[in-house]
Amino acid sequence: MKYMLLARPSALIVNDMKRLVKNVGLEPQPLTSTDQFHEYDDSDVCGIVISTALSSKVNEKYWEVIKKTLAYFPGKPIFLASFSTVESTKLTAGNRLKEHDIDLELKSIEDVQQSTLAEGEIMILTKKEIADMGKLPLITKLLKSILAERKILG
Repeated sequence: MKYMLLARPSALIVNDMKRLVKNVGLEPQPLTSTDQFHEYDDSDVCGIVISTALSSKVNEKYWEVIKKTLAYFPGKPIFLASFSTVESTKLTAGNRLKEHDIDLELKSIEDVQQSTLAEGEIMILTKKEIADMGKLPLITKLLKSILAERKILG
């Protein structure tokens, strides 16, 4: 079984995220702690979703979860789930990552469509985007493309 870890799920976005992950053909796995990372074999994890929401069952801040994800699952795509707009998330989360010496570029769905999602980059998925049933096929195709490019999913 291939998984997408929901490493910092928020109750307000997790159902939309589960639907998206299932559309990609993966099993969504909401975690309650990053200590659960060791329960998953690297070859079975296709990507990690981390919410920027204030509340989550995972007590760590989203940038702390990103740091642990980079250490535990190097090279795996990271998706940042946000309730804010892409522009606001790029600014706020981008500043927070810099404050904590995390050198990653935040990209929108549109940015990734123009090029790709390379290592060192995180794609932002907003609640509005993933809840939009009209955008679901586009986002699903894009995630499949990212996983195929990285040879994570055929």
